[in-house]
Amino acid sequence: MGPSELDLSDLTAQAVDNLVTQFSSSLDFYRELIQNSIDAGSATVDVWMELIPGEEDQGTIAIHIDDSGEGMNEEIIDGQLTKLFSSKKEGDLTKIGKFGIGFVSVFACRPKAVLLHTGRDGEHWEICFDADRSFVKARLDTPVDGTQITLFLEGDRGRYGELVARSRETLRRWCAHSDVEVTFEDRSAPGGGELEVINEDFAVTGACLTRAEIEGTEIVAAFSQAPVYGFYNKGLALAFSRDGQQILGDRAGRFERIAFKVKSRYLEHTLSRDTVVQDANFLKVMRMVDELAAGPLLSALIADLTALVGQATWDLADAERYHLLLDYLARQPIAHLAAHGGAPLLRTIDGGARSLDALWEAAREDGRIYVSDVASPLTTALAAGGVPVLFGRRHAAGEGPAAASFGALGHLVVAYLAHRSASGLVGRARSVLGYDHWGAYAQLICAPEDALLVVEPIAAEASPSDAAALIADADALLQAVGAGYRRLIPCRLSQEQGPPLFVVARAIQRVMAIPPPVAIAGVGRRLRRPEAAVNHDHPHLQALVKLRARDPAMAAYCLAKDLLLAEDRRLDLDGPLMAAALPGHARRFDAKEARR
Repeated sequence: MGPSELDLSDLTAQAVDNLVTQFSSSLDFYRELIQNSIDAGSATVDVWMELIPGEEDQGTIAIHIDDSGEGMNEEIIDGQLTKLFSSKKEGDLTKIGKFGIGFVSVFACRPKAVLLHTGRDGEHWEICFDADRSFVKARLDTPVDGTQITLFLEGDRGRYGELVARSRETLRRWCAHSDVEVTFEDRSAPGGGELEVINEDFAVTGACLTRAEIEGTEIVAAFSQAPVYGFYNKGLALAFSRDGQQILGDRAGRFERIAFKVKSRYLEHTLSRDTVVQDANFLKVMRMVDELAAGPLLSALIADLTALVGQATWDLADAERYHLLLDYLARQPIAHLAAHGGAPLLRTIDGGARSLDALWEAAREDGRIYVSDVASPLTTALAAGGVPVLFGRRHAAGEGPAAASFGALGHLVVAYLAHRSASGLVGRARSVLGYDHWGAYAQLICAPEDALLVVEPIAAEASPSDAAALIADADALLQAVGAGYRRLIPCRLSQEQGPPLFVVARAIQRVMAIPPPVAIAGVGRRLRRPEAAVNHDHPHLQALVKLRARDPAMAAYCLAKDLLLAEDRRLDLDGPLMAAALPGHARRFDAKEARR
């Protein structure tokens, strides 16, 4: 052998070594051999294992891969099986082995020998490979149907059990969706092994499972909290991962809650077999996935939500499912929801249903979007007045807009309202000027108890005489000095965090806005002759009732003055108010001022 021949031999050996060591697992040869069997037209592939006893604890582990495909004749054996990079499959979309290197993968698990029997065109052959990958070829007299490959490895029963488990796992990972039936059998299992079918339904786990078949491509997708992503050709995995960033790159965000698998004749794996080739065909397939997600999958989610919201009664499981589906919906591009704005997919606290478009109208009319997770007198009063209260959880409030404390529901509602606002002619003009549509609508969503309270006037005959008399005395004082109040009304005010002493409005109504914690100068003066609801059960009022038992005039003066202070209204009337309520006190006060 001359130098050039020696160099060529060394380069070939190095190339084979590189190919053998490229696989992430030494058992990835299963995928390669089953791929070749599919290309050969086999209807089934049978994988079976046995432990051949040897001396003492040692033995020989035999791994068999049998198919009934078209097999190989001598020309194929010499031109493709034993010669690298000479595959005739290039350009044929019915074949998925592109590089003619699949068989080399069997040496990744370092077998002692590999035996291959095959037959085609009346020829039947046996090829035996040694551990160094040298081989001997011999013609057989016995007919061979398809191709049978056997790997012989050293090992005891412990290693055999480990290889059985890993083989089963590897086959399920790469071949679960194979277009042909793949079986596995452990023939040395205690009591005899059972034949297992590796194939599983082409599906993903999640909500709203949706399928589509387009141009030689089959797609399954579902909403999932822990999505998986798989790419297949002929049902064999080219790439499979839970890491969206790794497998999808910039598209990962779009599929943060969408699991999918794609089986397509257009997809190919890389030479290193570690991922799918992201070429023009890959982009074409991903456009199909995008269309499925934005179309049928989203429509299925809308239909599921609408059906769930329409149920007359709910249990805890229904509520949990509702919040889960809302989370999926909130993560979809908001522009895709425009076609579904009229769907009644939001549950109200009283068991009703509202659409996103209905919330748009409610926000414009009421200036608020209310959310609560429990019915109360306040939510009942709002519902009676035609104001929707959405059923939703309130999370711990943090910094930022109030909408953030309502999780997925808050995000969904605010995003849709902001989108509607920005889509109109005026909204587009505002956007050009830097108007923050999201920020504006994020301030509108709140719990009812954060913005409103229920006012229940108390009839004169139902009110305790001392409290009613005190309120009547304070009302008379305010009328006497011309403070501008139409009347003071004894009421019960319902609010979770402690109702205020007064609520003032042009007219007292059953549901009213909570007064701000600090009076805003001038606000009260804008109301002409307002009414004031006095909280009958407020601790301060009860204290003044006790004061009234000793000094009725002082108690009435204090209550009237409390109202003027709370409203920052007509504080200049303090002298006349004191004179009307406490004439003796007023004279002493005037004399003292004169001496100064």
